Amino acid sequence: MGGGKDSGAEGPEEPSCPPEPANGGQEDGSAAEPSAADVDVPEGLTAKQAAAVEALLQQPTMLRAATSVGIGERTLRRWMKAPAFKAALQEARRAAFSQAIGLTQWYAAVAVATLVKVMNDPNSPAHCRVSAAAVLLKFGREGLELDDLADRIEALERTVASAAPAPLPDGEVIDVDEEDEDEEDEQDAESES
Repeated sequence: MGGGKDSGAEGPEEPSCPPEPANGGQEDGSAAEPSAADVDVPEGLTAKQAAAVEALLQQPTMLRAATSVGIGERTLRRWMKAPAFKAALQEARRAAFSQAIGLTQWYAAVAVATLVKVMNDPNSPAHCRVSAAAVLLKFGREGLELDDLADRIEALERTVASAAPAPLPDGEVIDVDEEDEDEEDEQDAESES
């Protein structure tokens, strides 16, 4: 009828703008070597240490990470024991993993559409259609379970927050741990006699 896209297309569209490659944009797929000038320097680190944090995320071995920033492997291992360096490395790893999670979310709709397409394709082998159906059911069930679990945790957190210890009429608050210790002392005294 009208111009434009086919309105009868099944499933969601493929994302129009895929994320940047994680390899630093190198056409040959290799990772770009970080330099001290290109790296944001976390508090407590030198520029070279910040570059080493980036190199640890991009290089397959500690030796190659150290070499890429112009230090020895022993120096890198020593830096990895320093609290500020360890914290910066852990934060950088979290950020990198968060980016990977974002990519999975970006392509989730495409993945589901692919499973649906395989499941509904009469030309697909039966075992492929069954596998696609099983995966869809599994993820659907797991999604419901996660939602239920989140609701239960929220309810528990509300209950705990509202169940603060109530003071006694004279203003005294009962310490539950203290009562447990008194009971243990009484039991020890009974067992000795």
